[in-house]
Amino acid sequence: FNKEVDWRKKAFGSLLAKLNQYDDAIKDTIGLRLQERLTKKQAKIVSSCKAIHRDISLNF
Repeated sequence: FNKEVDWRKKAFGSLLAKLNQYDDAIKDTIGLRLQERLTKKQAKIVSSCKAIHRDISLNF
C-alpha cells in the first residue's frame, strides 16, 4: 500500500502539469465525433470539404 501511495505522490508532483498540457493540446481532436456540438473553429475546418461531388444516380 505504501508503495502505491509513494508512486502516486511522485506522479502527482512530476506528471500532472505535463498531462494537463498534453490534454490541452489534444482536446480539440480526440473524441471529436463524440461531441454533441462542434466549436465554431472546428465546424469551419470540417466544413471546408474539397471533395468533388457527382450525381451517380444514373449508375443504379
